[in-house]
Amino acid sequence: MALLFGDGLWSVVIFSAIFLLLVDLIFRRKFWTARYPPGPMPLPGLGNLLQVDFENMPYSLYKLRQRYGDVFSLQMAWKPVVVINGLKAVREVLVNCGEDTSDRPPIPIFNHLGFGHKSKGVVFAPYGSEWREQRRFSVSTMRDFGLGKKSLEQWVTEEAGHLCEALAKEAGHPFNPITLLNKSVCNVISSLIYAHRFEYEDPFFNKLLKTLQECFGEDSGFIAEVLNAVPVLLRIPGLPGKAFPKLTALVDSLDKMVIEHKTSWDPAQPPRDLTDAFLTEIEKAKGNPESTFNDANLRMVLFDLFTAGIMTTSTTLSWALLLMILHPDVQSRIHQEIDEVIGQGQHPEMADQASMPYTNAVIHEVQRFADIVPVNIPHMTSRDIEV
Repeated sequence: MALLFGDGLWSVVIFSAIFLLLVDLIFRRKFWTARYPPGPMPLPGLGNLLQVDFENMPYSLYKLRQRYGDVFSLQMAWKPVVVINGLKAVREVLVNCGEDTSDRPPIPIFNHLGFGHKSKGVVFAPYGSEWREQRRFSVSTMRDFGLGKKSLEQWVTEEAGHLCEALAKEAGHPFNPITLLNKSVCNVISSLIYAHRFEYEDPFFNKLLKTLQECFGEDSGFIAEVLNAVPVLLRIPGLPGKAFPKLTALVDSLDKMVIEHKTSWDPAQPPRDLTDAFLTEIEKAKGNPESTFNDANLRMVLFDLFTAGIMTTSTTLSWALLLMILHPDVQSRIHQEIDEVIGQGQHPEMADQASMPYTNAVIHEVQRFADIVPVNIPHMTSRDIEV
């Protein structure tokens, strides 16, 4: 009986292996016939997933670049990916061919994190009319933010004062400024979104920031790549929450803030912030199934602003502080220009930018030099192109 069971088990294993190999051949046939650039040899089923270090993606791609050049191919399971490196190649792909490479690939894990198929947002939205509508709304609302009691510039100036006070308390002691920078940037975004700033010691605020830091990488790691490549696995009950606990917790925290915000929203009053402005658009769009203004998209836009805005801005400020320490002569010239244009006791304003060419140039040089986002958000071609 045991021998018969063993033979049957081996038959199932052999049949499953052959079936998976056939499926793999079907998926990879398109990859072989297409004119993809060279890259490492993929494994059956997994592709190059085991050859990429998801814990240190920039360095892993850097090593592959040394071997295969500025443009090379990877297979994430059955999903072909082309990696573009270097100024010349990036400019050709994202600028010269920008209209054909501005689309976004589908990300199945987001549908199972509670965003749903109606949520497009701004960062991960497919290129098209829906993306344009959300981008137009977000940019115009942030640029022309004269809503409610304060403008965006006033929020930034006020938060800069709180940040300086917190930094002054650390005088004479070594400390890592990134925590305070994260808090100040988060408060500016929170002021824009919810017309509310948190005290730096607020428990909910600190928990939110900790969750935000910990969730980075969850949606781009090995498990995420496997689930995006084989989305049928996401149908396993409870799997998304267990696979992405920090992302789930962050979404829950943002939902809690939106729910609290809705209770104080008055449609008859001028919008206090971006959330109010979005809720107003939802009211206007009622009865229009084609509109992208809905609760799911509100959630996605807020998620985009938090995840894409906080860390990139605070990382830029951290690089700026580091470079000022390493280049005291540049720091002195900036101080001199600030004293001449703004003065010791005045707050800077956007209008001062035109009179401060050196400071403006240094800010741009920090953004050019610093390693802010070493791996860009994935793009997808809307048609075949040649690079």
